[in-house]
Amino acid sequence: MEQIFNWIKEQKVLCGFLFLVILCGIFASLYLVEVTAEEAYVCPKTEISSDTEEANEIIVDIKGAVVNPGIYHLKSNAIVQDVITLAGGLTEDADTSNLNLSKKVTDEMVITVYTHEEVKDLEKQEAIVETGNESKDDDDTTTSGLVSINTASLEELMTLPGIGEAKAKSIIQYRENCGKFAKKEDLLNISGIGEKVYAELEAYITI
Repeated sequence: MEQIFNWIKEQKVLCGFLFLVILCGIFASLYLVEVTAEEAYVCPKTEISSDTEEANEIIVDIKGAVVNPGIYHLKSNAIVQDVITLAGGLTEDADTSNLNLSKKVTDEMVITVYTHEEVKDLEKQEAIVETGNESKDDDDTTTSGLVSINTASLEELMTLPGIGEAKAKSIIQYRENCGKFAKKEDLLNISGIGEKVYAELEAYITI
């Protein structure tokens, strides 16, 4: 034993060096374990999601008597007047008497701005329908078979061929958001009503 202690004293420099090597090895091992653990559980980088911005943006289609009709992206709190402004404003013959310019727009909404002539034609057609209804009794009105797409209730619209509850609600929503239909063909502006569906119900409707 004494010989061993004497050897260690004589080789203290070597022993010190070996001790440092062992110590460094221990620290290196601990570091590698820590780094490996960190790499195994790296969290994805947190990025600002654009979902919030997209949720606050809506798309609106404006047609008719505006300078630049088309599709526009707006904030969710926009109103009809904002869409008209983005579309370059009204044309000279535009008539907004049947529109609520302060109405809040909704996503995928369709806005149709009619001309003075179109609005007059619409009023004349409504007057003719009303006069005709006044001159008929209830039985005649019932057997006429025509459903006014401007005044019909949800249940009445659902009596039309090819029109279920979803399409009937879309027709009513269109009336509320865009104003009354100027012509029967305006039904084609509603999603889900194509040429085929329109051809089936055209003979059963009036404005």
